[in-house]
Amino acid sequence: MVGNFISVKEASERYGYSDSHIRNMLGKGILKGEKFASVWMVDCGSMEKYQDRMKELGEKKHGLWAKVPEKQPAFSRGQG
Repeated sequence: MVGNFISVKEASERYGYSDSHIRNMLGKGILKGEKFASVWMVDCGSMEKYQDRMKELGEKKHGLWAKVPEKQPAFSRGQG
């Protein structure tokens, strides 16, 4: 571990996500990280926040509801 960073492999082992998933989240900017030489390192705080958010969402993380704020007005039929 370097500072507050761990390797993608270590993050995968510690948090249970695949290496490719973690790299994908780094690429999208969802996780914070830095590249040291040719090795991506993941910010531990960022990884923990991501994991907490996924636990909070539960099954909702797999659908569109993960992207929609909770306080949305209900849609009614017949209006348009």
